[in-house]
Amino acid sequence: MASERKDVVDAIVQSLKAIDADYTEEMRELRALYEEARREAEKDEPSDVKLKALLQDANEAARTFATLDPVWQAVQRVSRLFGIG
Repeated sequence: MASERKDVVDAIVQSLKAIDADYTEEMRELRALYEEARREAEKDEPSDVKLKALLQDANEAARTFATLDPVWQAVQRVSRLFGIG
């Protein structure tokens, strides 16, 4: 079980690094969910229910972001055309 928990923590840390490398403001909510999940997974006796809920929320946030990212990129391009942003 401890090995599985370490794998979860490692995966969360890698996700945080990817977010930090590619995004800032856009991903703050997702990053906060991953941070909370990491803290929970690192506990001596983590709550499986809480960890599962946090990771499900992060999954939904990531899906939403992936869906909206192309639209956000287009808005940014148009804004730059008008000297905004």
